[in-house]
Amino acid sequence: MKYLLFILSFTLIIPFTTNAKGTTCKQTIPVSGNCGECKTRIEEAAYSVAGVKEATWNKKTKELFVVFNSTKTNINAIAEAIVKVGHDANGVKASNAMYTSLPSCCAYRDGKCAHD
Repeated sequence: MKYLLFILSFTLIIPFTTNAKGTTCKQTIPVSGNCGECKTRIEEAAYSVAGVKEATWNKKTKELFVVFNSTKTNINAIAEAIVKVGHDANGVKASNAMYTSLPSCCAYRDGKCAHD
């Protein structure tokens, strides 16, 4: 009987500890940008989302690698945070107002960059 209670207690406790910890997801999404200023802005926007553990934007591939806790956020919320700072992300375009507020070197839609 004690053995049965011992096994039963573990089957009830383990799911709760697993769910409390959450699932770590690793994903890469397309994010438009040009330069080092873009990289900083994109990564800071991603890190502003609760649950993001890592965010690295690659200038050459125009992709953001992100590691996040899926119980706290999702890829759409991360992309939305990036869109709000003026960068197209994961198929969602930034508003014209946000895009035109970027420094001129960060104007990725016309492919121009004054530095880097």
